Amino acid sequence: MTRDILHVAVPDFDVALARAADPGLESRPLAVATGVSERALLRCVSAEARSDGVQPGMSVYVARKCCPALHLLPPQAELAQRATRVFGELAACCSPLWEPGSPGRFFIDLTGSRRLLGATLDVAARLERDIVERLRLSATCGMAGNKLVARIAADYLHRPGICDVLRGSESCFIGPLTVSTLPGVGSVRTGRLLADLNLRRIEQVAALSVAQLEPVCGPFAALLQQRARGIDPSPVCPPRRSSAIIEETVLPRADNDDMAVRAALGRLAESCGLRLRELGRGTTCLRLQVRYVDGLSEERTDSFTAPRAFDLELMHAADHLLQRTWQRRVRLRALRLGCDRLAPLTRQLDLFAATQQSNDEQALQTALDRLRRQFGHESIQWGRNRGKAVIGD
Repeated sequence: MTRDILHVAVPDFDVALARAADPGLESRPLAVATGVSERALLRCVSAEARSDGVQPGMSVYVARKCCPALHLLPPQAELAQRATRVFGELAACCSPLWEPGSPGRFFIDLTGSRRLLGATLDVAARLERDIVERLRLSATCGMAGNKLVARIAADYLHRPGICDVLRGSESCFIGPLTVSTLPGVGSVRTGRLLADLNLRRIEQVAALSVAQLEPVCGPFAALLQQRARGIDPSPVCPPRRSSAIIEETVLPRADNDDMAVRAALGRLAESCGLRLRELGRGTTCLRLQVRYVDGLSEERTDSFTAPRAFDLELMHAADHLLQRTWQRRVRLRALRLGCDRLAPLTRQLDLFAATQQSNDEQALQTALDRLRRQFGHESIQWGRNRGKAVIGD
């Protein structure tokens, strides 16, 4: 059965979000970096900066040598999350078979929807228009018979529009393109293919057998040959629903002050606890991820025998997890706290435990939740979460 796969991509997603929020950044050489130090790595660059030789993954020091007028921007996690949520809403209106890709990208399977939604090109045009109206972002759309060619078709365009690859002509379309266009062929493999086999175009790779490619590409040879011939049997997989509760924050500035980091982590624990109690569930596995200013990240987990949902016990567990996770003497940029393996919030009483203390904690938590529902979450907070020294903390 011939499939109709649509791939929607917003070029330079992080830069496009910044320009949508601040139109004054238009036509300026921009780069989004995970930190402000000279060793911080660029995660996204604009076309103007790319024309001066700036590339993603380059350090800030080298990028400023290539482009002295380069303007650095911090990543905007909240804007990216809102845009991703809108992408999901728009894609779900077109088809239940949609798959999120990397930030600013998603696939939609429109096979068999012509009678309901109309021609696939019309669906792509409407989707492109809706993205402009709701997010003020320009997108490129690729239509093809599989995900691989649809993605390449969307990246082939240098301006917003739709590139429709006729079914059966996939290999003819991608054949003249450079080898680096294929997903999974990075700079290392590109260098090997060019230096060892003198292969520059995808059609040259497609003409070789797996045995000829194995000495250079190893186990990746079979998949590389399949992709070079425009073959991709992978289906569009809808996002899985997860019962996990995740809260994350980007620190106002990169910081290594223990009190400020613990305050930000405590606020995440408060938010997780509130969501858990609203569901009547507790977590038996706490997951913490810290991201450093240089772009590296570390993650640790901690498991509990009984489900936890109260603020104090979640904050204490998160503090213990932070000590295990934050091992480098580098400033932190972002924190991500997740509650996995949720269970009903029914506590088994310990025969030898002091039940009065447990009842007092539950009464205190119930009173705090009632005040926050009536006067707002900021009306009452734990002192340690304000980032200031508190007696007895």
